[in-house]
Amino acid sequence: MIGPAERILWQGRPGGNARPDVSRPGQIVIGAGFVAVSLFWMDQAMARGPIWLAGLPFLAIGLRLVLWRVWGPRLRAKMAHYTLTDRRALTELRWPLVGSRWQAVEIGPATMVEPSGDPMTLTLQNRSAPPLLFERLDEGPEVLALIRQVQRARAGDPA
Repeated sequence: MIGPAERILWQGRPGGNARPDVSRPGQIVIGAGFVAVSLFWMDQAMARGPIWLAGLPFLAIGLRLVLWRVWGPRLRAKMAHYTLTDRRALTELRWPLVGSRWQAVEIGPATMVEPSGDPMTLTLQNRSAPPLLFERLDEGPEVLALIRQVQRARAGDPA
């Protein structure tokens, strides 16, 4: 995914332990409700034959709402790999069964870079791409300085 003309400036991974995300309790409660209702309905429908299978999609939705909301950030942190080149910022999520998923943002003078949190999370965004996150960087200030350096270098680049 790195072009032949690109030079890698930094590579890293999220630092520290990602905490379970309980910032949206409403979503967790709704997911738990989906799980409870679908399990109850499936239990009651088992006596009527294979109709109980119709409850599986609702069970899956509920489990996703509960489990992914709470444990997704932690799992994502274990799978994430970050790269900063002299042209782009890239994230790679290496999922075991799905394979690698890449996201890239071209860095230029107009690229918005928003630092937040401790350890630092950097949000990079420009008009042509969705936001890219470098999450929980132990060396956040150094990476931010490198991004600013790339922005200054690209400011004089006509490409």
